[in-house]
Amino acid sequence: MERNENSTFRSMHRIFEILEVLSKHPNGLTMMKIMDELDKAPKSSVYTLLQQMLKKRYVTYLENEKKYKIGPALIKLGAVIMSDHTIQTLARTSMEKLSKLTGEDIYLGVLEGGRMLIIDKVEGGQSLRLNLSVGTYLSIHSNAIGRIILAYRNPSEQKEIIQQTGLPAMTKNTVTDNDTFLRELERIRQEELAIDYEESVEGVMGIAAPVKNHLGEVVAGICISAPVSRVTPKKDVLIELLKNISAEISAQLGFENKYNQSF
Repeated sequence: MERNENSTFRSMHRIFEILEVLSKHPNGLTMMKIMDELDKAPKSSVYTLLQQMLKKRYVTYLENEKKYKIGPALIKLGAVIMSDHTIQTLARTSMEKLSKLTGEDIYLGVLEGGRMLIIDKVEGGQSLRLNLSVGTYLSIHSNAIGRIILAYRNPSEQKEIIQQTGLPAMTKNTVTDNDTFLRELERIRQEELAIDYEESVEGVMGIAAPVKNHLGEVVAGICISAPVSRVTPKKDVLIELLKNISAEISAQLGFENKYNQSF
C-alpha cells in the first residue's frame, strides 16, 4: 500500500515539474528537451504523463514541431485562479506589514496612459495624511513609483512617454532635464531602487522598488513615503525592508528574487 502511495506521489510531483518547465517556455519544448530540464527523467514515465495530460488538455502537442506546450485547460484554470488574485489582493498583507515595520505610508502603483496610478495605499502610524487616495494619477517622472516602472521599459517607450508628458517641475527639486532623467532611469534599473528627494511634494521623500511577475516583467512599484527628516537617519534600513517586501509580493506573482526571504 505504501509503495503505491509513493508511486502516486512521484507521478504527481513529476506532473507539476513538467508543467513548471513548460510554463517557462511558451513556444513549447520537445520531449527530449523536457527530459533534459527534468535532469534526465525516465523517457517512458515522461511520455506516459504527457499523454495523460494531453487527454485532459493540460498540455497541447504541436505536430509539425514535435513540441509540447501548456494547454487550454490549464490556461483556463489559471485565469480562474488569477481572477481572485489581483496585484492589490496579493500585495495587501505585505504592504500592511511594511507599514507596521516602518510606521510610514505605503503606496502601490502602476503605469497607465503615461502616468502613475495609485492602486492601493496603507497609512502608517505616522501618516502624512497627503491627499493621495487610491485612483489618483501622478506625473510619472517626479515620483519614485513612476520612475521605477519607467526604468524597466525599453528606451523607445521611455522616450515616447517623456515626449508625451514632458518633464514639468513639480517642486524646485524635480529633474526636468531630459538627458539627466534618462541617466537616472539607467541608474534605477541597475540598482532596482528609485528615490525622489522632494521632487513631487516638498519635504517628502519617496523610496520605491519594483514588483515583478512570473516573467520578470515590472508590473507595479511599491513605495515608502515619509518626511525627509524621518527617512534620512534610517534610509538603509528602510531600503532593505522595502526590497524584502517587493520581493515577497513578486514571489506571490511567481517571480523568484534573491531578496525573497522571511523576516
